[in-house]
Amino acid sequence: MQASSKDLTQVTALFEQLGAHPDQASVLAKQLLKRAEQLSIERKISLVESTDSLLRQVIRARQGLPPEVES
Repeated sequence: MQASSKDLTQVTALFEQLGAHPDQASVLAKQLLKRAEQLSIERKISLVESTDSLLRQVIRARQGLPPEVES
């Protein structure tokens, strides 16, 4: 399953809220969603789960927190 344009718009908006310039936010969102697609295939999980995991990592990093340990 591929990310939709709505997904791209929402993730781009999140990166903008985190302080990224709109052009950079779009690039970051595309990269994150592409990696989420790769992870969903590699780990045999849904695109939603992989996107959620990556977004949580971004937010934790932005807050200066270490990555969560995945089991």
